[in-house]
Order: sequence, then structure tokens, then C-alpha cells
Amino acid sequence: MSGIDVSLVLNVHREQDLLYPTLRSLLDTVQHAQLHEIKSELVIVADYADERTLTLLKNYDYTGFDAVRLENIEVRSLGLARNYGIEVAVGEYIVTADADDLVSRNFIYELYQLHQASQNKKIVAFPEYYHSFGDGSYVCKFYSLDRVGLYRMAGEHPYVSRFMARRADLLNVPYRDCSSGTVYAYEDYDINLRLICAGFDLLVAPDTIVFYRQRNGSIMASLGRDQKRMVPNSAFFEGNEFLKLLEQRDQETVLPQIHIDFKKSYTKSFYLRELIHQANLIEPEIHPYSLRDAQFFTNVGISQAFGQAYEKICKVIQGKHYTDVFFLPFLSKGGGEKYVLNFIETAIKEGNRSCLLILGQQLCHSKERYQIPDGLDVLDLYEILDAHDAVRIPEMAIRVIENFAGNARIFMKFCPFCEVVMKAYAEFFKSRPLVYFYFCSSYYIMDSVIYEDGAEYRFLSDYRNYIDYVVSDHSLNLKQLEYRIPAYQGRTETLYTYSQPVSHPLQHSDGPRRLIWASRLDAQKRPDLLHKISVELLAENIATKIYVYGSPVLDQFEPEYFDDCPNVVYKGGFSGLGSIPFTNKDAFLYTSLFDGLPNVLLEAAQMQIPIITVDVGGVPELIQDKSGFLVHGSADDAELVARYVAKVKEFLNASEAEIQNKVHCLHQHFEQQHAQSIYGLRVAAVYARLEEQLAKGNALNG
Repeated sequence: MSGIDVSLVLNVHREQDLLYPTLRSLLDTVQHAQLHEIKSELVIVADYADERTLTLLKNYDYTGFDAVRLENIEVRSLGLARNYGIEVAVGEYIVTADADDLVSRNFIYELYQLHQASQNKKIVAFPEYYHSFGDGSYVCKFYSLDRVGLYRMAGEHPYVSRFMARRADLLNVPYRDCSSGTVYAYEDYDINLRLICAGFDLLVAPDTIVFYRQRNGSIMASLGRDQKRMVPNSAFFEGNEFLKLLEQRDQETVLPQIHIDFKKSYTKSFYLRELIHQANLIEPEIHPYSLRDAQFFTNVGISQAFGQAYEKICKVIQGKHYTDVFFLPFLSKGGGEKYVLNFIETAIKEGNRSCLLILGQQLCHSKERYQIPDGLDVLDLYEILDAHDAVRIPEMAIRVIENFAGNARIFMKFCPFCEVVMKAYAEFFKSRPLVYFYFCSSYYIMDSVIYEDGAEYRFLSDYRNYIDYVVSDHSLNLKQLEYRIPAYQGRTETLYTYSQPVSHPLQHSDGPRRLIWASRLDAQKRPDLLHKISVELLAENIATKIYVYGSPVLDQFEPEYFDDCPNVVYKGGFSGLGSIPFTNKDAFLYTSLFDGLPNVLLEAAQMQIPIITVDVGGVPELIQDKSGFLVHGSADDAELVARYVAKVKEFLNASEAEIQNKVHCLHQHFEQQHAQSIYGLRVAAVYARLEEQLAKGNALNG
């Protein structure tokens, strides 16, 4: 037996003169403990310390400590340095310490007494208060785990890095290295979660204080921890384990999220004022006057929403493990969403894959949604998390993948949800297969000139080393992508989607020819251009009617917009072209500023409806002059309207034979390029080429 009860493991980096108050404070609590026959050693772990700090440590007078040990190491990791100190320590208990903070005189004694009173229990003892000084002033009061609860533990760290635990326990549950990378951090948070999983309770020793120095250039800042974003994954977050931990603990004792006003009790307590006074004798910046305007808060003021949401998720997908995870903003009725759902449905049927769809943006409840394919699990994180906690949707998405899809392929399309996920956690996807669905970049018109807004290009450029494969619904933009960003050469695939068979035959009509416009009533689809076309048709005494179907998804739109166009009849929303009563006298009129290969055009081709459309994006890969009424694009609306009107006239004046020839040519091309019968083989080929690409990348990295 060493005769040492407590080992103070002091981590040192580059604190220099700030060491002096810390060492004097530790001596003060050691000598107070000695009055109660508690012997303590000081284990100083200098991790990559500068010369000034090392010199101070070597020349310091340690008289009064029961034992002192100075270890000079170079691991550049707070967690690994703590482990080193714990391993060389000889005390039965470990107290963690940081080199620029102070503690109250009773610190060792009270935490030690809490352990002695809990001899038959597995516990970790924490101080009751964190009293900050220096560049900021606040006081935080901590409550024990039975009052804090596991929901808070899942969402944020309700405790701190300073505790007392049995050395044997910390050897079994050591710290982990969180010093490298840009995804994980918080060694203290991590070890506390793993201690809970190991059956430990977190208790608070009354009337004990850590005086926490707020300063620039601290060890946290110097190790780059301000860039870290998540606590590392651990058994705590494993679905079944998390639910089991919740079952084992009494939720009735957990305090709701409330503000507990303890300022008066803290500042007026004679005992606490004396502890503050003793600390002031060592460090003058610690004094009660500084608390006048300080913030006072507790660890039960933390929201439980993240943990509660995670519990819901664990219950919904309990016991499952997914091979493929898809990111979408929402499931509104749009071409991109339809394309991805076709892919998912085929992947499930043809490849026996388990797929999870994660949605991360708000969609108004009035907006129409796609039906979820059989076998697909969907997590709408915006619905699961409270609106106040929506900022943490990306973190929740990562946590879900870690615990329910650890080796899954990841699929994304450009949207704000995926932007924030990649901005925060791109490194997380570095070791995971990442497939990107690329449909089209966004454009806008200014001064009769069309400009690409550059957002999606920036995304593809920024994450070219993270995206393994790019799949598109047409080939033109892939050629442009490889030209602009050569890193994607050999990593792209054109996958033409299919259109669901439409069972509704065209109704026979003896009336005049008509135009049907059906799409999202959003700015991209240019209802404003449709309005101009309608006005021009009236001006030229072309009496054909335009029947408009659709509703807005991303933008605001009022049907009254067409009230001044008597040749426009607004018919409301629609659910696929099959829901619209087309006749043999109709043509499908399509307008858009930018596009991939629109799903509505595929449906029209399959239904053998003549099409009048602009040649944006991948449209020419489906429709040409011989198979439709193709409008050549222009940034000048007046010119573009004139071209549309000319094609409308061409349709109205064409013979039945001419129209049928175009329709027949279009349908033949559609069957060759978009047949559902061959789509499954093409999806399988995409998976095979992805695996080849990953194998090639692994060989290069190896």
C-alpha cells in the first residue's frame, strides 16, 4: 500500500505563470484534507509544455504536498495525458485538475467523504458549483444524475471535467483521444457517458467549488477544440442500450427544464463566501463583487428535447441496421424527390437492401407528399425534434448513422439540409461511400442574361474529396461537371429514371386543340413566363385555352395571378399527369428556367401526349425537333415568348399525322431510354461501379 488516498492528476500545457495560483489552490485543499487524515499526491502531467512552463514546474517549492510526481510527455491529447497520469498515480482515488483553475479549500475532503458514504455503490463525485472568473463571469450549479436525467446527457454535457473517481474504475473506463479531426471532441463528456453505461451514478458534493478561469489561449483553444462538434459515439447511444438505460432509471426524480434562482443563496451563504475569500487570497480576480452582473444557471436548465427525440428514433427503428441511407429535405412532390424514390424502391426490390430516408427540412403540412415505398423507413427529423432544437438536426442525423447504419452507403442531393450536414461533419463521411444525385444547378436572369447561381457548383467543388460517385438523370451536366472539376472524371454515371405506367387512356374529343400546363407553381417553373405566353396568344387572336394544374412547394403563389388572362383556366393541384383528363386534342406545355430531365415530361412521353417545351437541362436528351415541339431557350423573355408562341401555332396547325409521327418517335425513344424493365439492371450497375470506385480508392490509399 502506498499510503496515498487521493492522487491529483494535474494536466499542464502552456499555462506559465497561471500555474502558481493553481498549485497554491491545490496545496490549500490538500492541507485541508490532511487535517482529516487524507493523504494526497500531486501528479503533474506536462503534455508538450513550453520551456517557461516546464522551468516553473521544476523550480516550484512543493513543500506541503504528501508526494509529488512530474511527468513530461508529448502525446498532444488531453484524454491520453489524463490516462497517463492515472496510470502512474498510486492513490485509491483520482481527482482531475486543470492548470489554470482553482478549487475551494474543502474540495478534496468533501468529494472524498461522498465516496466514503457510498462505499457499496459505483459513483463519480462532482463539485456543486462552477464559478468562472477572468474574461467572463458566471456561476453554474450542478445537480446529481437522478435530477438531471439521461435525456439531458444525450443532448448536452450537464457536467464538467473535474471529478473524483476510483483509480481502478478509471483504469477500466479510460479517457479517449479527442484531439484530432473536426467531428468529435469533449473527452470529459465522453468519459461521463461511458461511466454511466458502466453502471456509475454521478453525484454532487455539496458546497464545493471549481473556480474556472475564462481566458484566451487556454488548452481548449490551443488544441483546436472550438472546431469540434460532437461527443464521440459510444455504447450510450447504441439504440437498445439507450432504451435499457432509460428503463433502469427513475424518470420521476428528474427535474423539468426550469430556471432555479440560487444567486441569493450562493452570494449570501457565509460558508461559501468564506471559500470565495480564501480563493481571493490566492487569486485576486476571484471576488464576490464580480458576481453582481454574473449569470447564474444550473444543469437542469438544459433542454431534454434532443434526448427525448433520440428515444423516439430508437423505438421506431429499434434493432435495425441499414445498408443505405438517403438524405432529402422533405418528401414534397418534386422531380428530384421522385427520382430518388424510384432509385430507393428499385434498390430495395432488386438488391435486398435495407434503406433509411432521413428528412431534415420543414415542409408545410398543406403541401402534397409522395407516398412512401414499401420497405423504406423514414425519419423526419424536423418533425421529431422541437422547432427550438432544429439547429441540431445534422447532429441527430450523424448519431443515427453511427448507431443504425455504421457501414451504410450515403446518398445525398443538393439542399440546405445537406449543406449544413456537410459543412459541420464532412470528415464523418470521408470513410463512408457517398453518392451524390446531381440534377441541375440553379439559374436566374438579370438584364436579359442567364446566370448560374454557383451554390451547387461550390458544394461539388468543396466536397470533391468526400463524394465518391455522382449520379445524374441526364448526361449533359455530368459532362459539364467533369470539365469544370476534373476530380470527378471517371466517377459519374447517367442513370435515366423511369415513369410509372399510366393506366388512364386519352379521352376522345371533337373539340378544338388545347394546351395543358402542369408543374410546381414555383419561380423555377416560370408561371410568370406562362402568363406572358397567354397574353401574347390573346394579342395574336389565338383562341386556344390553357388549362393550368399545380400548386406551390417552395414559393408563394396566388391563383388570382392569371385572372387577367381569360384564356387560362386554373384547375388546382394534381397528382401526376395520370390524374389530369387529357384528350386526344391536347398538348403538354412546359416552361422552366432550369431543369434536369423533368419527370412530368417522362409521364407525357409515356402517355403519348405531344409536348411543347424549352430545351433546358437534359430535355434534349428526351425530346428533339422530330419528336416534339422544342423551343430553343433565350434569356430574353420577349424572344422566348415569341418562340413559344411559334411552337404553339405549329402544334395548332399541324396535321394529325404530323403530330402522331412526333408522338410515336418520342414514345419509341422513351421506351429505349426509360423503360422500367431495364431500370433495375441499371441501378445494379450503379452499385457495382460504386464498389469498383471505392475499391480503386482504397487501393490508392493503401
